[in-house]
Amino acid sequence: MKILIRKQDGNWKSVTAGRYSVEADLQELLSESPELISLEEIRPGSAPLCVAIREFGLPGSGQTDILAFNTQGDIVVVECKLAANAEIKRKVIAQVLEYGAYLWGMSYEELNQRVYKRSNQNLVDLVADAADDQDWDAEIFRQEVEESLSNGSFILVIAVDQMNDELRRTIRFINNCGNPTFAFTAFEMQRFVTDDTEILVPHVFGSSHPTPPTGERKQWTEKRYFDEIDAKLSTDASEVIKQLYSWSVETAHRIWFGIGAIRGSFTFHYLKYGNKTVSVFTIYTDGILVINYQWLSTAIEESTIQEFHETITKLPGFENIPADFQKFPTIRIDDVFTNRPDSIVTFKQAVEQIGKKIHKQI
Repeated sequence: MKILIRKQDGNWKSVTAGRYSVEADLQELLSESPELISLEEIRPGSAPLCVAIREFGLPGSGQTDILAFNTQGDIVVVECKLAANAEIKRKVIAQVLEYGAYLWGMSYEELNQRVYKRSNQNLVDLVADAADDQDWDAEIFRQEVEESLSNGSFILVIAVDQMNDELRRTIRFINNCGNPTFAFTAFEMQRFVTDDTEILVPHVFGSSHPTPPTGERKQWTEKRYFDEIDAKLSTDASEVIKQLYSWSVETAHRIWFGIGAIRGSFTFHYLKYGNKTVSVFTIYTDGILVINYQWLSTAIEESTIQEFHETITKLPGFENIPADFQKFPTIRIDDVFTNRPDSIVTFKQAVEQIGKKIHKQI
């Protein structure tokens, strides 16, 4: 392909192809500017990528070249290959699918720990630093990432300097015939140079309408939430959740319903300062209670969290929650509260005690 450019002197000048000497050059370019990957073309409505982590290790699967995120919780796996590399034809396809398979079902806590190991920052902090949207909500982001990990709705990208027919055909087959929840694409990044100017010609190969995650993401309502727990949980578990919800409405400063495609949730919030809130716990429609230690650790003193932890871990079923306040420990409602009214009372008192400490800081 011949490309000409014209500067202010009015003369046309030919642009020469700029080669990537090694795959690490392509990897570096995309990790420094992940927004170059045209996510809108792959998954319409998606925000641009804003965080990229190089050499992200996955258990049992080596390291993917880049793991990237946008503010909406989309997870993008990028493997870089040059046309000169024989692996571009078959092996790279298996590699990127394997990386997706090892990410699938990973907990948010494990993902965050691996992000922290590579970047020395928590994932939400990295995204918060890069986000342009003042209304961006870290808690919503975390829930979206959890959804992506749970249903495997990743965006798998093979980044190349030059596309080949075999890779193009395979991607078309997977997207058009396999009906996956993930999006599988190739991203060609041709490079041209002239004098002090560098030109990139990006091109996405793959479905422009990837299969959405296993459900529509929209905010849950009280009615929809309770219809779901009545249909899926035991009567005892459903009654406990309704009791905790009624108390939460009276006690919390805000109740927030989640936007999960698969699971509904409500989260208990206290007002911290201004319009900022801190979440204490979340209860999902599958009967899972999450203690939001990591969110608490960003807003209140560790000694307050420690007091709360010591109180609830005396209750049956809570004993094994680790005192790691960078995590989101999970407990089944049936295991800790069903037929245990005293435990429910103690849990409520512990949450209310946190509220008193937060009130003193306002």
